[in-house]
Amino acid sequence: MSSSADGGDWVEQLMRSVRDKLVGGMYEGVYALDGAPLRRVMDAQAEACVHAFVALADIPPELDLEAFLERMKTAGPSRVRIDPVGDDELLWTELHDGECVCPHVRQNVVRLDPKLCLCGETWVRLLVERHARRRADVELVESVATGASNCIYRIRLREPF
Repeated sequence: MSSSADGGDWVEQLMRSVRDKLVGGMYEGVYALDGAPLRRVMDAQAEACVHAFVALADIPPELDLEAFLERMKTAGPSRVRIDPVGDDELLWTELHDGECVCPHVRQNVVRLDPKLCLCGETWVRLLVERHARRRADVELVESVATGASNCIYRIRLREPF
C-alpha cells in the first residue's frame, strides 16, 4: 500500500480520480444543454468559483472598482489588462497565451468547449458588480475556446444596486 512517504495517500488519489471522472462526465451532460438550463448551471459554477477565488486571493469586498481592477492585474488566475472604452464601458482582457484558465480544463478534468465561456462571463460580471456596486452586462468578445490566444470581455456598467 502507498503511504505519504512514497507518493501520498492512495485513497485520496483514488477519490480524486473518481471525483474528476464524475465532474468530467457531468460536464459532458452540461455541454449538451442550451439556453436557460445551460446558463443556470454555468452561473452556479461561476458563483462558486468567485467565492473560492476572492477567499484565496484575499480580495476584500470593500475595495472600490478602481482598487479592485488594479488588484486583478496581479491577483487573478492570469494577467489581466483593463482598457476603458467609454465612461461606463471596459474591455477586460485575460492574457492566457492560448490556455484556458479554468482549473477543470487545466487539470484535464473537463474538455474545453465554448459553452464553458458562459461561466467566464458570469465570473467577470459577479466580480465587477461586487466592487462597482452597480449592475453590469458582460459580453464575451473572444476566447481561447473559440481559437483566440486570450479571453476578452466587454463590460458595460449600468445602474447602482
